[in-house]
Amino acid sequence: MNQTAKFYTIALAAIPNSGKTTLFNRLTGASQATGNWPGVSIEQKSGNFALGEYNITLIDLPGAYSLSPVTEEERIVRNYFLQSPPDIILNILDARNLYRGLGLTLQMALSGLPMAVAVNMIDEARRQGISFDLKVLSQHLGVPVIELSARTGEGIPDLKQDLYEVIKHPEKTRSPHISCPPLLEKAFIEITEAINQSGIDTRLDHTFLAMRLLEEDEQEQLINNDKVATLVQQWYRRLKQSLKTSVPVACANCRFNAARGLAMEVLHDQPVFEDQLTKQLDCILLHRFFGLPIFFLLMFLLFQGVYGLGAPLQELFSTGFEIAGNWLAGLALSLSWPIWLQSFLFDGLWQGISVVTSFFPIIALFFLFMSLIEDSGYMARAAFLMDRLMHWLGLDGKAFITILLGYGCNVPAIMGTRILTSSYSRILTMLLIPFTLCTARLQIFVFLTALFFSPLIAPWIILSLYVCSFGAVIIIGLILKLFRIGGSPEPFIMEIPPYRLPTLHSIGLRTWYELKDFFFRAATLIVAGVLIVWLLIHMPADVPPGSAATWAGQLGHMLEPVFYPLGIDWQETVALIFGFIAKEIVVGGLAVIYGGSDLAGQMSSHITPLQSISFMLFCLLYTPCIATIATIWSESRSIKITLLSLVSGLGIAWITSFVFYQSGLLFGFH
Repeated sequence: MNQTAKFYTIALAAIPNSGKTTLFNRLTGASQATGNWPGVSIEQKSGNFALGEYNITLIDLPGAYSLSPVTEEERIVRNYFLQSPPDIILNILDARNLYRGLGLTLQMALSGLPMAVAVNMIDEARRQGISFDLKVLSQHLGVPVIELSARTGEGIPDLKQDLYEVIKHPEKTRSPHISCPPLLEKAFIEITEAINQSGIDTRLDHTFLAMRLLEEDEQEQLINNDKVATLVQQWYRRLKQSLKTSVPVACANCRFNAARGLAMEVLHDQPVFEDQLTKQLDCILLHRFFGLPIFFLLMFLLFQGVYGLGAPLQELFSTGFEIAGNWLAGLALSLSWPIWLQSFLFDGLWQGISVVTSFFPIIALFFLFMSLIEDSGYMARAAFLMDRLMHWLGLDGKAFITILLGYGCNVPAIMGTRILTSSYSRILTMLLIPFTLCTARLQIFVFLTALFFSPLIAPWIILSLYVCSFGAVIIIGLILKLFRIGGSPEPFIMEIPPYRLPTLHSIGLRTWYELKDFFFRAATLIVAGVLIVWLLIHMPADVPPGSAATWAGQLGHMLEPVFYPLGIDWQETVALIFGFIAKEIVVGGLAVIYGGSDLAGQMSSHITPLQSISFMLFCLLYTPCIATIATIWSESRSIKITLLSLVSGLGIAWITSFVFYQSGLLFGFH
């Protein structure tokens, strides 16, 4: 570590559910940035804060149980430490269960990098009657250890002071020793000596690197030295024959035996008292018979909270932009601006900005309520309740919550896939959410069913569309699982934390951060998409907007042979292009295309009930709105996944409508 530099990188590392994100938010506040780790869709989060005269970049690493990777998250953490080690490690332990996290802590301490350990949730541990001898833990690990509560802010000044001292005096940290079988110890010694002689340039402790090489299946990817790699292979084969278990398992046993002994010494082997509140609440919320009904009731309340409160606010935003847009349009008219420029600015650009901002209330409410569920400890229990059902798709129970929320709006639901712990679950879930029947699609269906069917039949048509949506999610999920889209399902290890009261600071900070992230990552794509569609329906400039002579109309006629077998004429095809901006404007698009005051009369004379259902099925399953596509890209950072969502939606919609319409004709329906 360069002590003359004023900029330092600290890596925040811990096992899941240790309060890592809460501490990250506490230290960095709103000074955060996001991206994706190279080659994967897993979010990379970093933040900045000042520590005396030093500028700190804090890297929030994914939760991992070990540097011997099983999941994609653990592979990222392993690669980060081996390829670009940070200046300092800040490791977090859960005060209520030290043993669970000490295996990773020991691996971090063995790295030889300057390090500090924060024992988090100390307030909850005290309520359970747990006391610690943190001096013993510090002596064994060779690093400073601080007790704190990231939720309340207790101990944060002490943590900052200790980090400052680690920067000032990095040489004071030392690597602990872990007892292993003699043959394994001998292997470490010989490989370490070979690394010493090889001249490999690394800041990592050479014994730590020797351990990593022995635990990896593909050592050549970790070290570019034939002599060392050959020696590792020789020892690997020898140990595999001599030990009663595999080399990685033997190394893990050494760490966890050391972790168990260390935890007992730090805790003085005292019994841990159960959290009575958690026990009593779990008796109700995880009840064999009542657990699921309570879960669905809470999901209903969440759904109503997000969309019941969000929809009026969304309407308020839209009305405000409409009023402002009309005022600005009047001003532009009085200034005699060219008609094409007025249309571009107010029908294109202004509408794009309006679409973006209209999502703000729903996204803010979604993450506000989601933070409440997560921080309270109920999210893990919801995942437990739904795990068996979602296991058929290779997903964990939390995926059900995001898919369910897609029936309100796809955009916040796809952003909500961040709560999922594996890359496979995130990608598969964000590919399934666009097949949910969102409220925007529902507006189209309510209009068309009221137009073409009697009040007795119309509700059954809408119910059937919901059933089709559920069926599509399940069938497409099974197909995607079969073809391993998004990779292979990863082991799902579920942590059940105690119940706790969320803080306004953490909830508010996360809500603000998600809104800011949506604006900067997805908004530009949404506005660009709206402008492209505007060009299609307004060009050439000398023809009526949305008419057959526009580029969109010409495209509709060009695609007529493709959509004719579905019973969808060119007018409805152009309306589907309108729907790419937002599904809510499909009906308005039809009004523009048919161009008359009696839209219902014109459509009922032009479209049969069978054609209307075929059109609704296509609307249900085809490419979602530009905001959803932009969000899929911003969350996955993958052109492949984004295109797959586009193409699969169009393909499945076409096949479904084709089979339905042609079958209807075959059976004599019109």
